[in-house]
Formats: sequence, C-alpha cells, structure tokens
Amino acid sequence: MPFIGRDWRSPGDQWVRTSEGWERMRLWRVKIFENLNQNAVARTTRLALEDLNPSREQTEYTGKRQPYIIFNSGSTKEKMELTSLSEALIRLDMTGATRDMSRANYVAKLMTLIMGKTFPVLSGTSQKHVINILDAMVSEAIKSELNIGIMKDLLDCAVDALNEGKHFHIGSQCLWSKHLETVNKLTNKLSEYQMKERNKDGRLMLHDLPTDCLRVIFAQISDHKDVMRAGQTSTTLNKVTEERSLWREMCLYHFNNRQILTFLPKQTDVDIDWKNIYRRCYKRFGRRETFADMLAICSHCCGIHWKSLGHPCISEKSFSIKELTPKDFLSLFKL
Repeated sequence: MPFIGRDWRSPGDQWVRTSEGWERMRLWRVKIFENLNQNAVARTTRLALEDLNPSREQTEYTGKRQPYIIFNSGSTKEKMELTSLSEALIRLDMTGATRDMSRANYVAKLMTLIMGKTFPVLSGTSQKHVINILDAMVSEAIKSELNIGIMKDLLDCAVDALNEGKHFHIGSQCLWSKHLETVNKLTNKLSEYQMKERNKDGRLMLHDLPTDCLRVIFAQISDHKDVMRAGQTSTTLNKVTEERSLWREMCLYHFNNRQILTFLPKQTDVDIDWKNIYRRCYKRFGRRETFADMLAICSHCCGIHWKSLGHPCISEKSFSIKELTPKDFLSLFKL
C-alpha cells in the first residue's frame, strides 16, 4: 500500500517567477534586501532601536551589515542541503562588494577564475548571477574611473569563455545567447568610455610632488602595470619609475629569495638590472596576489564571511578562521 501523506524527506524549495525567470523564494528575498537603499535600511534600523533604548555598542554593531553564509558540504539520506555557488554569491553580497574598494580586487580575481574555467559548467541561475556581477563591476568602474584596464581584460576573458562554451554549456541556447549579448553591450559601453582630463585648477598634480614622496607612493603599488603606465604620463614620473631601487623593492615583495636567485647574475661586480629580473620572475612565477579584504571560513560554524565585516558565530570560545583565496573559495563547491 503506498504511503499517502507528507514526504519524510526535506521539503522542496518555493519558487517565484521574476522578470529574469524562476528563482528560489529564499534567494529572491535576499536579493530584494540587497537592492534596497542601504541608507534607508540603516535609518529604519536606527529608529527601531531608539524605541527600545539600546546601548551605543548595539547601535554601532547593527549599523554594519554582515553578509555571510553557513557552508554545508555534507548531506544525509534524510536531508539534502548542499550550499550552492549561486546562493553563496547572493548571501556574500558579491554585487555590493564591487562598490567597496577593499573588496573589488578580490571579486575581480574571482570572476576571472570563473570565466576562465568553470562558467560553461555552471547552472543557469549561477550564470545569471555572474553576469549581473559583471554588469555591476563595469558600472562601478565607469562611475569611479578605477580599474578600467582590469575590467577590459575581464570582459575579454568573458567573451572567450562564451565563444568556447557555445556548444557544450549548461542551460538553454537562448540563455547563452542572452549572456553573449549582455557581455557585448558591456564591452561596447566600456570601449566608449573616455577618461576625463582633470581641469587645471592650480592645485598640485602627482608629478608636482617631491621625488621622495613619489618613491613612497609607487612602492605601495603592487601591480607593475600601473607603475609603468604612470611612468608614461610625464618625464618626472618616468625617472622615478625607472629607478633600480623601486624595482628591487617590487622583486623582494613579490618573489622569495630562491626565485630571485634564479635570475640574479653570479658576478658581484655587475650592476643588477632589477627591472629585467622582475620581468623574468613574473613570466615564470607570476606576481604575488594581494587583497585588502578576503573571504574567510570559521573553524567552528563553517561560516564563510568577509574578514573586515565578520560573522555572528555562536561559539562562546575563541575560534580561528582560515583565509580563502579566490581559488580556495571555488574549490569548496562541486563544479
């Protein structure tokens, strides 16, 4: 006799129809919250807390948003609850992270890895989230006039991924054509952008600073391409960017002693061309990845969160966190 009643396994998710197709109800609610005006949410929260007469520490704590997600890697026969990549991208607020300068570099590297290898094998929902993040990144780059070169390289990688995965992707052909159309629009939008020249208001320019200040500024830049581009703008900046001491510091920062000794000349009385050594080390080993803010996973509750924002862990004892590079973050999911 068949069992007539509620299934003993976990209930299915509720779905809602949106302009972009069908989405899970719980993720749709999270997206609505993410799209709300942050100032309006903070003002509503502040007014509600004032009615309850909270302490000052509670007001400051609730004013900061903490995007996080509990990562579930295992499952049982009674309940299947695996954390998906699309759910992680929404709950970690990747779209909002593009507007934060400290997290934008991490998101750009993550999108590069996704477009380079895993985009065709993602689900249709995950593909739409990735494209939405790309759209937000392009809009923020044009608005802030920052990371224009990085966005051009990322869009080129996206076009290559869409063309290569045209015949063996997951999802409908109509959805894939829509992705390609969106990426082409973003590419055209970025190509039409023109950097605005600063008006001559009589204030100091970068090349007007003392040489010692310029050395300190260029020593803090991790990407050698930005250093070389700055040196092409004026004669003064070119002299600073060509100094051996600057490229020596960049070599010591990005590469270890063993890597540098691979190309260091054995003769001690020879002038060392540190720029050439950096170029050769970069081609063989690649430069060191640096991020102002990173994702991390808690050792107690397995909560993935941004290090600068933290997460509400239920542990009463001190807990440790493990930093996640973009490659480590993608390796958590079964792609």
